[in-house]
Amino acid sequence: MSKFFKVWLPLIIIVGAVAGTVVVLHNRPTEQQPLMFRFIEEKINSIITPKPPIGDLALVRDLRGTWKSSLAGKGIQVYGKFTTGPGIATVYEDGDMELIIDSVINNIASGKVRFTNLCATAQATIPKLKTITTKKCTPDTGYLPMGIRVSGSALDFGTVSIPGAAASMQGTYTTDIITGSMTVTLPAYGALKGEFHLMRQ
Repeated sequence: MSKFFKVWLPLIIIVGAVAGTVVVLHNRPTEQQPLMFRFIEEKINSIITPKPPIGDLALVRDLRGTWKSSLAGKGIQVYGKFTTGPGIATVYEDGDMELIIDSVINNIASGKVRFTNLCATAQATIPKLKTITTKKCTPDTGYLPMGIRVSGSALDFGTVSIPGAAASMQGTYTTDIITGSMTVTLPAYGALKGEFHLMRQ
């Protein structure tokens, strides 16, 4: 299993836990609904996935350097909505991302990436019964190797498959900003869809 995507395993666990407990929600007290859950579906539908690079074009800017979350704690935001038996589970996760690019050779940007402050919150609701909310945070991943295909101003971080999930990231960059979308697919449930925003340091 790729170390890079071990970061997503807690999401599989948290969604599975919500699905497993949905049948006993009527015995649990209703918890305050976090604001994010009120518009997750709208957010999912509004995210546009950039197309991956289609050719090897001349680089237009220098990518080398350190890139960090544009807004602390919100560098990554992903959302999901799944049917779990008779109920619906929604998931929201945010956190920080640091990308260090050491070199760009033959349209491949090489470096390392680090994820911190990642916390996922899942909420399950079932008609006429109670709601349960659970939260799980992921430990600091440390620095992990990263290779990105670059074409013009387009970035393709690739797709990696692991047991129970597959994840992909695409984006674009300017002189000082990297922005893009990411999709984490959980075959048993659906896809977590979100965005990432980085700023050159």
